[in-house]
Amino acid sequence: MARLVRWQALLAVLGILAVGGLLAQLSLTRQAVVLPVRGGSYVEGIVGTVQTLNPLLASNDAERAIVRLLFEGLSRLEPDGSVTPALAERWEVSPAGTVYTCTLRSGVRWHDGAPLTSADILYTVALVRSPDFPDPNGLAELWKRVEVEALDDRRVRFVLERPYAPFLSYTTLAILPSHLLRDVEPAALLQSDFNRHPVGTGPFRVAGMQEGSKGLSVLDLEANPYFYGRLPYLETVRFRFYPSEEELVEALLGQEVDGAFGLSSVALSRAGSRSDLVLYRTYVQACTILFLNTQSPLLADRRVRQAISYGLDLPALLNELGEPVFPANGPISPISWAYKTDLPPLQHDVDAASRLLEESGWHDQNGDGVRDRDVRSLELTLLTRDIPPERQVVARRIKEQLAMLGIAVRVVIEEDPTVFRERLEARDYDLLLYGWGQLGRDPDGFALWHSSQAGPGGFNVSGFQNAEADRLLEEGRTVLDRDERTRAYWEFQELFQREVPAIPLYYPEFVYLVSSRVRGIELTPLNDLGDRFRTIAFWYIKTQKVILGRSRPIEPYRPGEQP
Repeated sequence: MARLVRWQALLAVLGILAVGGLLAQLSLTRQAVVLPVRGGSYVEGIVGTVQTLNPLLASNDAERAIVRLLFEGLSRLEPDGSVTPALAERWEVSPAGTVYTCTLRSGVRWHDGAPLTSADILYTVALVRSPDFPDPNGLAELWKRVEVEALDDRRVRFVLERPYAPFLSYTTLAILPSHLLRDVEPAALLQSDFNRHPVGTGPFRVAGMQEGSKGLSVLDLEANPYFYGRLPYLETVRFRFYPSEEELVEALLGQEVDGAFGLSSVALSRAGSRSDLVLYRTYVQACTILFLNTQSPLLADRRVRQAISYGLDLPALLNELGEPVFPANGPISPISWAYKTDLPPLQHDVDAASRLLEESGWHDQNGDGVRDRDVRSLELTLLTRDIPPERQVVARRIKEQLAMLGIAVRVVIEEDPTVFRERLEARDYDLLLYGWGQLGRDPDGFALWHSSQAGPGGFNVSGFQNAEADRLLEEGRTVLDRDERTRAYWEFQELFQREVPAIPLYYPEFVYLVSSRVRGIELTPLNDLGDRFRTIAFWYIKTQKVILGRSRPIEPYRPGEQP
């Protein structure tokens, strides 16, 4: 009996050793990893509401952001201004740069299952070109000069009047379904049921909605099963709309929503008491700029404009805002493919500024603290709007800093938008503190800086007229070769710093607060607020543990890549 017990004990020990050896072998040849899988719902809170889900009629930030999940264009704009295919599979461009031929992706379907064809592209462009189309976003300006024809169901030809290198950046125009809208007159589009029940080709489609007293209160989206690209990990996205930022913060604290975008610093401070929120920062490529009216007799001398540039202490100026911002440097976005990375930043040098003013004949002759020349004092009028409110702070700080140079500034904060537009059109100012929201697109700066745009109706609000600048801007928008365009824009940025027609100041930063249960989020600088959803296909909530063999390379999961 004792011998039997000893044998049983021995066998048990051997069994334990064998199992242990097997587990050790498995641990050497296998590894457990956690990978994202499909499932889960993300809920975002938004201040305000939406009146339309038609991308061509979207006119507020909430509408423009949401339609980015529902619709696509032929092309997609990347953060650096590059253009990549979306509904287009490929583009062919004629040697002269005036004919663009697009081949559509095969197998693309609308949310209702109908196929995408060239008829949809023709319909969308014809709609935008129609004089009866209600055009809140100024889409017709370019498209009315482009002829479009279908070569077959998948190929579309665009013919331009003249070479225009930025053309592909305009093919991000959201495409609408002709099979649902071709019988709707352009003038009647605002009343169409389509605006609340849209059908697009984007990664999500409308699943349901709840009406409130002032518009939608809840909007539910679900992953589009027909989507030609990678299906999102998230099964659904819900938007909840709130009448005020205070109520949105309460919803965050009550875990009614997972995330919120663009909260003020006060709201962020309150929301910080929810411990599971992760803060993501980025900036929007919409620059606040101090424009110098070069047609003003007081600013016609380049040395005076250079002195103003030297006289501004940009870090001190931006520190006064109370909100985080990203400093600007030159007329092109710092992440653009055309940005000159060795462009020196704005230098604060009061002594250099004073020398330039002295050289240009401006002296404080009567000791009143303001420089004079002949019988005129160096007194400038700075015009700005009352919104956004931080511009009022910037305007007053500019006044204080330039006073140190002997330059008097009268700040005019215009509350009436009509009066402001009239003064803008008449160029009734010396300095203009204003924003420009197109710096994240193609680096083409023709509208802002070419002399042909300096007159009434043009956007050259500095009145800048320089033959060399004109030549470089024309070259940059007509040649198709990326290297040649880059060279032209590098030279233009250097000329811009010498001539100082304006002083780009800053880009507004935005904060995205999202629950830590939502992972895979990556934010890049935004061309518009809808760009926060650029990588939403890779956001995930649910995960699964998988055993991988050592013979298989193990790569960390990264948003933007296949796991």
